[in-house]
Amino acid sequence: CDAFNCASMGTDLGNGATFKTPPILLHGLNGIIVGHDAQIGANVTILQQVTIENGGVVIGDNVLIGKGAYIKSGVKVGNNVKIGANCVVVENIPDNATVVLTKPRIIIR
Repeated sequence: CDAFNCASMGTDLGNGATFKTPPILLHGLNGIIVGHDAQIGANVTILQQVTIENGGVVIGDNVLIGKGAYIKSGVKVGNNVKIGANCVVVENIPDNATVVLTKPRIIIR
């Protein structure tokens, strides 16, 4: 192992994670972390810098997970869901939903 052959892309696909079909990785594996017990449905698109925690996360079929999204443990994401960039998902999402962040606001001037 040398400096050129042991590089990590900050990627970890947990050993026990299951995928119904291979995920669609439009930007490659760049920074994607999937918990060891995650269950990922069919036709799931995962963009860069996504984290799916350990702890029973279930992702349905035909889901798009945007850049930088973070899915907390125990969350169940329904089918045909779109999760926007940088969303922190802390509760279950029903089928056919779209999740986005609210408008950023200044809290200190």
